[in-house]
Amino acid sequence: MQKIDLLISSVERRKPISFHYNKPGKTPGERIGNVHAIFIMTKKDSTKSTKLHIVQTDGVSDSLQKSPLPTFRMFNIEDITNVEIRESDLEFEIMSSDYNPQWTGYNETLAKV
Repeated sequence: MQKIDLLISSVERRKPISFHYNKPGKTPGERIGNVHAIFIMTKKDSTKSTKLHIVQTDGVSDSLQKSPLPTFRMFNIEDITNVEIRESDLEFEIMSSDYNPQWTGYNETLAKV
């Protein structure tokens, strides 16, 4: 199964995932979280990139001091590898305090809870 298919499946089934984020300048290592939305973001220069809104629940993070886990994070799908659905974990709850399914940035949404 391709990465995007795994991610969409995790959203549809509300199953947590583990993954590695390989963006230059970010701490390497495994992260764990709940994907709430997969969407295409159009930048001011009209370029597009596919993003994930994830409630990160565990793993490495560059900003634990600013916002301890669990917290919402945005990741570039292009920089994500080793995606695995955590089948043995329970279905995750929607983080209603921070998640806005009506956010205007979701105008090109591939999946959302």
